[in-house]
Amino acid sequence: MSVMSQSQISQKSSYWLDVAAEEIIKRFPEGEVIVSSGISPSASYHIGHFREIMTADALAWAVNQRGRKARHVHVVDNFDPLRKWYDFLPPTDKDYAGQPLSLIPDPYGDCHKSYADHFYAAFKESLEPMGIHPEIVLSYEDLYSTNRMTKYIEIALENVEKIKKVYEEKSNRDLDEEWTPVWVIDDRGTFIKGTISSWKKEDQTINGFSYANGKGKLDWRLDWPARWAELGVNVEPFGAQEHGASGGSYDTSSLFAKEVFGIDPPYDAARYGHIHRPGETVKMSSSKGNVVTPKEALEIMPAEILRYFIVRSRPEKKIFFDSGQGLYNLIDEFAAAQSDEGHEFRDAYNFAVSGSKKHVISSIPFKHLVQVYQAAQGNTKDALEVLRRTGYSQQVGSEQDVIESEFEFVGNWLKKYAPEEIKFEVQKELPKEEISDAQKEFLAVLAKKINEQKTLDGQKMHELIYEAKDEAGIDPRSAFQAIYRIVLGKDYGPKAGWFLASLDQEWLVKRLNLKA
Repeated sequence: MSVMSQSQISQKSSYWLDVAAEEIIKRFPEGEVIVSSGISPSASYHIGHFREIMTADALAWAVNQRGRKARHVHVVDNFDPLRKWYDFLPPTDKDYAGQPLSLIPDPYGDCHKSYADHFYAAFKESLEPMGIHPEIVLSYEDLYSTNRMTKYIEIALENVEKIKKVYEEKSNRDLDEEWTPVWVIDDRGTFIKGTISSWKKEDQTINGFSYANGKGKLDWRLDWPARWAELGVNVEPFGAQEHGASGGSYDTSSLFAKEVFGIDPPYDAARYGHIHRPGETVKMSSSKGNVVTPKEALEIMPAEILRYFIVRSRPEKKIFFDSGQGLYNLIDEFAAAQSDEGHEFRDAYNFAVSGSKKHVISSIPFKHLVQVYQAAQGNTKDALEVLRRTGYSQQVGSEQDVIESEFEFVGNWLKKYAPEEIKFEVQKELPKEEISDAQKEFLAVLAKKINEQKTLDGQKMHELIYEAKDEAGIDPRSAFQAIYRIVLGKDYGPKAGWFLASLDQEWLVKRLNLKA
């Protein structure tokens, strides 16, 4: 997408991304802007994680749109210690808790070099489809084992008393005399806490173990500002709940940035909230098993819609990812923003489709595509013909490629996430359902009326249904129940008028005429 014009920039926008970009440029009027994000590969990445990386990517994009150079740097926190051997992992006899993720073997065999690489690989595969292109920095390989962080370890050790004072004042923590913010790897491969009296700067050891060459690591609240200093970070979004509380990670790390490492902390352009599943009060968590991975999400929607979902709301808002019936609303809203330049979420749409060369959603309502796909029993060619019969010939002619790609998403959604009340299947054989004589009479009258028509659209079919039920003398509920029972094998279904009009007329007449 091209850089914004001066007239576009001069138009004041209340969209959070525009406001943040203007503030970033104001705060950093010269040079390249570095926007950072970071995630630990301790388990499967899910779309909750992508709120951070997508927010950072959006901020860098918005700054670049204004003619300033911005770069998104994503840190893979693969030098973090494993908290515990999670229940979702294969059983193991060895206790790896406390060991660095990057140095633990792949729990699933030899498919990857390490525990961290196993989960990072799936994340990396999602970046390209999601349209995210950050500069990747691996915490262990690129920062610690190359000694880029060793100087910050020593600066921290030289300022232990100052660091302890900040901790005690901001976090109400009582720290003993031997405390340090440094961890080293012992002979078992496990992180142990360094003690200040054992520090030997000339040997670069603490507790008798080296802290150089990837053998030592800073506490998270010191590692974070040290990383800001080393990478020159100007802007970093972060989780409001995890890090944004008073006296929390960002507050203390910001003080460490100023008082220990001598830098200004990055601008917190966006404190983002969690992504939840509908009806759940807890955030998505791999350890709890309540996640949707990017791969799973991209099976039911184009990447542009997932991007739109993440950036449409203000970052601090908690958002709910509804992979069930809520998908209707999300896709149709995206389609509306696609067709209307004045749409309230058009700015979010513009970011979502940046880099896309064509529309990814047709102008046909997603709900109708779902019904048509099922009426055609999953056959794309037949589904296109149903669309033509139900008033969408023009759209099929001009948007066929997009419609066909949407049918792929529809098929995946129906298999995995669609609510049962939305699903239906045209029965190839006459279902063994109870049909009264009055209902049989109604169906026979309807079959005769349909057979007399050359072409039928949904409205005309609707009229014939009501004419037939009046002639047969039955109530509407009994009439529609009869239709759904003999065609779908259930007591409910989609709107009967358009649905029957979508079916092959000759086949339909035979199915309805039970008295023949």
